[in-house]
Parts: sequence; structure tokens; C-alpha cells
Amino acid sequence: MPSAGKRKHKKPRKSELDSALGQVSDESVAAAKNEFQDLLAQAKGDTSELVRRNANELEERLVLLKKRKIDKEDFDYFVENQKRDLRVFIDSQPAQAQERAEKLTLHLLGMAATKIAPLLLAMI
Repeated sequence: MPSAGKRKHKKPRKSELDSALGQVSDESVAAAKNEFQDLLAQAKGDTSELVRRNANELEERLVLLKKRKIDKEDFDYFVENQKRDLRVFIDSQPAQAQERAEKLTLHLLGMAATKIAPLLLAMI
């Protein structure tokens, strides 16, 4: 007889950011939220250490923003510094890899700053 406390299927553990974004029910932002989460997951699993590190740091900063440990100005400063540093990285990539690198870095940071951060700040 299986124990009542055990689950049959284990789901991947949600990150703190995924849990916060899971609270969003407004359909108008659902597509942006889903695209962001997909890109973040791709970036966190990328072969480039710099792309992975950027994704992890971005996730940490969004959690800090949600918890009000940093403000939007601090978050935006982080995003702009990351973008500046990542442009050099993207330019150094082979032409065929530049589009993917840009999508997993600059586009991801832009979405975080313009769509996800305001969303997290609007949550109570």
C-alpha cells in the first residue's frame, strides 16, 4: 500500500522565480511570461558559461526585486551592465551563433526589464 505522503510522479522543482510568475493569471501577459520562462530555461542550459551565468544572475536579481531587496533602478542598472558586457561576447561569436546568443542574452534581459520586472513589482 503506497504511503499517502508519497507522490507517484516527481515534477521538476520550481524555482522561486517560477513560483512567483506562476501567480500571474492575466492572459494578456501570459504569452510574455511563457516566452521569458522558456528563454530563461534555454539560457540556463546553454553550452556557453557566460550565457548560463547571465541567466542565473538574472533570475537571482528578479527574485531580489520581487522580495524588494533591490529596487527597479538597481535592477535596470544590472540589466544595462549585462547588456554592455554581453554585446562584446555576441560580437565575438561566429555569425551563425550570434542570433541565438542574442536571443538568450540581450532579448532575455530586455524582456526581464520591460515585462517581467514590472509584473513582479505589481504583485503584492
